[in-house]
Amino acid sequence: MRNAIKTRIAGLTTTALAGIAVLVAPGSAQAADPSTDKLIAAYTAEMTALSDQGDAQAAETLSQFKALTDNEKARFVTIVNDPEIFKKIFEASETAPAPGKTTMRKLAGGDVVVKTESGTSVAKSTGLSAAAASVSRSAWHINTDYVLGVKVSGQKVTTNYVTRGKDTTKVNPGSAEGYEYIPGCSLSHGVVEEWISAAPADNAHSETVWTADCASSWDGRQRVWGDYRGFVGGYLKLFN
Repeated sequence: MRNAIKTRIAGLTTTALAGIAVLVAPGSAQAADPSTDKLIAAYTAEMTALSDQGDAQAAETLSQFKALTDNEKARFVTIVNDPEIFKKIFEASETAPAPGKTTMRKLAGGDVVVKTESGTSVAKSTGLSAAAASVSRSAWHINTDYVLGVKVSGQKVTTNYVTRGKDTTKVNPGSAEGYEYIPGCSLSHGVVEEWISAAPADNAHSETVWTADCASSWDGRQRVWGDYRGFVGGYLKLFN
């Protein structure tokens, strides 16, 4: 069963804007346009409503959006109302970071940035010696998507597991978290699955499948794995 992540931000797309977002020159001035003004007002209203409902991430996104100049707001709503932009963002997320590294992919002349990063944490170990100790660990893979510096979507999958020496002895339930604030789109994920890969890899894996419902629907698998060193690898890859 899929879990809904955020309420769809609906009713903001206009035929005049659809499909042209990535073609507008980055940083170019946007002429005053009543339809664009309506999109700005509608986006502000939708994000305010989510913020008022206690959505902390929506509040941060709203604050970032309000800090844009008028021309930047016009450019922003043009981009996020491109019916294909969320899929393009997911496709750009397929580049996996090396352990402890961050990758940045740019779209729309640099106005859209897809940031992919990884991380690791280690809990207190138990045991009489380092070799005999059982160590609880977590590793995660994160995608964060920005339009003109404003966070519009993000996905994170975490694997939780136990190691003893160099061996992975147990994988605990993992987790998936996400949000999206792109007009006309909704995001959900399926069950988070966990397993330990066979030796010699001996990695703890967690994965889920995200489903984006926009102008069309498509799925992407996000997976992360780790071992006694912490994060080893991760990715987000589209099915279609």
